[in-house]
Amino acid sequence: MAKLGERELEYFKNKEFLNQYIQILTSRLIYNNNLTEEDNGPIEKLYDVHNISVLNDNFNAFNIIFNKINSNDNKLNENLIIEVANTINTHSMYISNGYRKIDNDVKFENKYSIEKSDNISNAMKELLDKYYNEWSNLDIFEREALFNIEFLRIHPFEDGNGRTSRLILNYNIIRQGHAPIVIPANIREEYFHARNIEDVNYISKMFEEESKKELYAIDILIDDYEKFKKNNIPFNNL
Repeated sequence: MAKLGERELEYFKNKEFLNQYIQILTSRLIYNNNLTEEDNGPIEKLYDVHNISVLNDNFNAFNIIFNKINSNDNKLNENLIIEVANTINTHSMYISNGYRKIDNDVKFENKYSIEKSDNISNAMKELLDKYYNEWSNLDIFEREALFNIEFLRIHPFEDGNGRTSRLILNYNIIRQGHAPIVIPANIREEYFHARNIEDVNYISKMFEEESKKELYAIDILIDDYEKFKKNNIPFNNL
């Protein structure tokens, strides 16, 4: 299990360290995955105007979830999910706030279509009920795999469903004391396929493995931070 220890949790309280880690993690969540699942074209250069806006929107969304994790009431709910999606879509043109209000003909490997727009709110309430009741005693990564699959089947927002799902995944993971998850480019297609055919076993094992890798990455970043501070070098030079 990739449990965050006392050292990692202590550094997550360090605003300078956390701010730099969130920036790094946000960039990796977007660009190390190559593309969001809605895109099929090449990635534009990281620092053009569009991508800077995307990074800023996702960075702001990540700050929202970290602040919520550290609050007295950090139970996942619809309001938080909507707030994260709205923040991610801040600079997306022609995208409505809140749940999707239009119906798109999106199918996953010809197996099923996304939820109808007029039933999204009910479907999300049912999903959260399953998460906190029906799935409450499952292994943490199996539980998150089920939530991730069902969330993306519902497809509750007009845009940014994949990015929102990954931030909510990490909100849940970190909230329960585990290292976050970045899905790397080399298994991106396998993940999408497993998600579309509802292969809970593959996704849960992949989530656990990537969480372990991220714990190792966090420890390396902490080591770097300590070296920088010892030599009076600004940490944002990383």
